[in-house]
Amino acid sequence: MSLHFIIDGYNLIKQTNLLKRANLEDSRAALIRFLTIERPQGSRNNKITVVFDGKEGDFCHRPVSYIQVIFAQKQSADDKIKRLVEKSPNPKNVVVVTNDKEIRFFVRQLGAEVKTTEEFLLKSQQQKAKAKIDDKIDLSPSESARITEEMKKLWLGE
Repeated sequence: MSLHFIIDGYNLIKQTNLLKRANLEDSRAALIRFLTIERPQGSRNNKITVVFDGKEGDFCHRPVSYIQVIFAQKQSADDKIKRLVEKSPNPKNVVVVTNDKEIRFFVRQLGAEVKTTEEFLLKSQQQKAKAKIDDKIDLSPSESARITEEMKKLWLGE
């Protein structure tokens, strides 16, 4: 089951120094790079929609198949996020990332999951730590088989 992450773009940018840049275009680009490289959303099968207030302006990014960027031009980003969840065929597969209490309350009522920006960023840090641990464990198939046999002897008395 793939999930659809809907991210309150400026809310996430403002909550972390990691993404703040001198201008909005650079901050938005940093967010898209972060989502592409760090993948705090998990699987690439999980779709991401990043919603920003206002007009696109000079912002352009290389398209990524699983990331959609929306500028809420005639409404607020908050309202756009709410409408996206309302229109979702299955709100239970939607995860909204924001610290905005009004959005969080509204989308929870529709059945969507909510993550604060801190929870979302923490998942990225946890995945990075796990990857570092996994990188250190590099056993050959013969070493792995030998360890398995030793464990069987210890635990199963074989």
